[in-house]
Amino acid sequence: MDTEIENLRIPLAAIRRGGEKPREISLIISLNDLQVGLSKINEGKVKVNLELTPDENKINAQGLLHAEWTAECRRCLEPVQGELKLNVNENFVEEGKTFDEEGIEVSEKADVYFFGELDLNLEPLIRDAVLLALPLSPLCDPSCQGSEPEEFPVLENATNSRNGEKGDPRWAVLDRLKE
Repeated sequence: MDTEIENLRIPLAAIRRGGEKPREISLIISLNDLQVGLSKINEGKVKVNLELTPDENKINAQGLLHAEWTAECRRCLEPVQGELKLNVNENFVEEGKTFDEEGIEVSEKADVYFFGELDLNLEPLIRDAVLLALPLSPLCDPSCQGSEPEEFPVLENATNSRNGEKGDPRWAVLDRLKE
């Protein structure tokens, strides 16, 4: 297993050793396959600053994830860059535990992550947060007109700007919803 991914496995004894005092995790990791469509995290590097706080049978992970991304503009196909600053606040519960102390099924209450008998793996939390935050089809500039604006104009509404005709008649029902 990759040594950087091993750093994301935190022993439960180290988390619970300080009582209710949070355990701070600060590191820069590189994960493979952090890509959605043409948007990807540069070199898969994510800066992780989390506090792990034990609370009875669950552990709360709260903090900040920071990563830089690159993609292509959806109109002109020029490179686009940006950065993600994500606030994370998620709970980990014991693997195999399906009910909390109130008898309510965990999966019905909220999305949670699971930890094993010996350690807590932060990789799924980091992957989910970063991949969900990546832009699917970014623009280089909100006023981008594309690579050939005369040939392929950007239309703001359903009417065709060249000849003033309405758009595709199959979408006419949906046009009425705008009114």
